[in-house]
Amino acid sequence: MGYRISHDGTESTLSATQIMELGVEVKRAASFTTWVTLRPLFSPRRDGYEEIPPARAVKYGKALLKVAGSLPRGWDRIARRIGESAVRASDANELWVWS
Repeated sequence: MGYRISHDGTESTLSATQIMELGVEVKRAASFTTWVTLRPLFSPRRDGYEEIPPARAVKYGKALLKVAGSLPRGWDRIARRIGESAVRASDANELWVWS
């Protein structure tokens, strides 16, 4: 199963495995506080669909952007793209959708 992330969060579908692997890298690189913020984003979704309200999206986005520079090459680009999409959704006052 793959994920598409709204507001240009993915170039193509990211697999559930890729999202899990990104979560592992983020956990390694993030401070405890940042990881606590981001942990729900990397929790398995039962149906693979989630609508995230703008206020929560911006928190996720800012936290991902904060940690992106500390991630290994490749993962940093993915985290930055996803983080920027979360901020765009919030700025537009729209739901940030993972489907």
